[in-house]
Amino acid sequence: MTDAGARRQAFAEAFAAQGRSDWDVYKHLSALTRPSFPQCHTLHYLQMATEKIAKAYRIRDTAADVDELVRHHTGFVEFINQFFRCETIRDEYRGQDAVLQTLLRNATTLAREIEKLAPATDRLASPENAEYP
Repeated sequence: MTDAGARRQAFAEAFAAQGRSDWDVYKHLSALTRPSFPQCHTLHYLQMATEKIAKAYRIRDTAADVDELVRHHTGFVEFINQFFRCETIRDEYRGQDAVLQTLLRNATTLAREIEKLAPATDRLASPENAEYP
């Protein structure tokens, strides 16, 4: 494995591990029936988990720029788009193009809203901040 390949693999593994950890915290926080803290904390972990899981997946693509992926808080929308283009999903929905397009549209909309929870993503259009109450 080249140095660039090893670097890419190390980032992918680190993002996957941290994404799993963030997801576990999200699940724990969202399972509490009467949280004693603001909901922004749950949303913050949801945003972080989806961002890191998306980065872990996307960074394995050798055409992806590692430094660009690492630098930004976005990537979940592109991950969703790639997911819906994979052969397994296309096979699952073969002959159901309208259903697949509806799922893709809804998933992309949701992914975009989750991405916007990161305060650095779109401060002017979405001033809400999931990091702070």
